[in-house]
Formats: sequence, C-alpha cells, structure tokens
Amino acid sequence: MMHLNTDDAATKPIAKQYHLGGIPTVIVFDAKGQEVDRIIGYDNDRTAWLKTLLASLYGLGTIDDLQTQYAASASLETAQTLAQKYLDRGDGANALVWVDKARTQKPDAKAESQLTLIQGQAWLITDPARGVDALLSLAVKTDDSDGMEAFQALSAFYKRKARNATTPEEKAAAKASRLDVYHKVVAAHPENADILSEYAWYCAGEGIELDKALAAAQKATELKKEDPEAFSALAEVNFKAGKKDAAIAAVDKAIQLGPDESYYKEQKAKFTKTDEAKPKP
Repeated sequence: MMHLNTDDAATKPIAKQYHLGGIPTVIVFDAKGQEVDRIIGYDNDRTAWLKTLLASLYGLGTIDDLQTQYAASASLETAQTLAQKYLDRGDGANALVWVDKARTQKPDAKAESQLTLIQGQAWLITDPARGVDALLSLAVKTDDSDGMEAFQALSAFYKRKARNATTPEEKAAAKASRLDVYHKVVAAHPENADILSEYAWYCAGEGIELDKALAAAQKATELKKEDPEAFSALAEVNFKAGKKDAAIAAVDKAIQLGPDESYYKEQKAKFTKTDEAKPKP
C-alpha cells in the first residue's frame, strides 16, 4: 500500500504520470506494476466503495473484464463505461475508440450528451482545440449535470495551462481563455445558481471583475436561498471587494445553513482576523 499527497510538490511528477484528476484516486496495480483499475472520488456509501475495490482486486469490472463482456454481448453501457475508464487513465485515443463503439448502439439523447462529454475531454488530450469546441458547445447548450461537468472540465483545462505556462504571455492567454469560458457559460445560463457561484469564486480568487462577481453571487443566493455554498461565495467576493461587514453577514448565513461544514467557520475567522490584528487605539 502506498499513500501519496498530491499537494506535495515531490509527488507532482507521479500525479502527472498517472493522470490524477479527481481527488481522492485509488489505483490498483497487478504484481507487474500494471494498472488494473482505479476508483475516483469517495462518497458516503463506504459499502459500495469497498465492493468496487474488492471487485477490482479480483479483476471484475476492470477494462479487461469489460472488453471480454463487450466481445460476448455488445452494449451501450459497457462501451460507455470503457470510454470513461480510458479517459480516467488519461488515454484519450482509446476513450475516443469506445465513444465511437458506444454510438453504434443507438444512444438516446441523455446517453449522447454523456458521450459528448467524454469525447470532449478525450479531445482535450488528443486535439485540444476540438475538445474546447465540443465542451463549450455542451456547456452553453445545457445546464444539467453534463453541461456543468463540461464547464468545469474547460475551467480545469485552462487552469492547468496557466499553471504550466513557461512565459508570462502564455499564462495570461490561458487565464484570458478561462475567463472567456466563464463569460460565455454565464451568459448562456443567467439563472443557474451553481454557474453564477462558480464565476463568483473564480473572480474572487483572481481579484477581477468584483462588481460583476458580486452581482452574480447575490443572484445565486436569491435563486438558492437555502444553499450555504452560494452564501459562502457571496461572502468571499464581498471580502475581496473590501466589504467585510457584508462578508461576515453572508458567511454567518452560510454557517446557519450548513453548521457542520468547518470551512464556513474558517472563512469567518479569515474575515475577522485582519480586524483583530489592527492595533487598538
């Protein structure tokens, strides 16, 4: 067993080698060091997670197993699962092969949307310009989970480009492209609270367009009055805009709505720390 913290700079090359995207990721290897399967994320159902892990250890539901199943009886579900598994490994070429095979099974509109999402992310690896076009088209067309994932995949793509840039010009171009994605998706879905909050968080983090971000965050809280995340985003933008009282009021609301989330309390501590640090008259 080996545990790696991907926030540690020393592990970055390994994270890149194994295309670690979602956190946490569990990778199962065979005795020769070849990847058997991986599990991305961890939900609250520990029993389901353990069953998936045990299945991987016994070679069930792995790429090899699914390919055997598909050869015996071709199905849309199996082909789509294989496409996703190859994408999770960073193998865009094989992911595209299985997207094409899945489409021979005549997917309905929902399945086609999911295949487009996989295809767009695979193209980001093999043909980035094509991937950007595909994901942006999906993100502005639908604000369901597939559209949101397409939006987030594009945002993450440009974030990586900015982080890995070798010149200031390259970094600025990646950041500009990322902001352009936010503008287009927000314009396409002005009533989607999650997208408005994502935009607000991004602007707060970059310290840009704070007036627009504040309006977006405020609207998100009006659309989702019981969502602590929306109020947390509003609090952060207010804080970055120098409006500490409004920031504290918003984060207090987030704490009220989500009392078990420690981050909101940490957020409030950050907002009040600067005031406490000021010398007393």
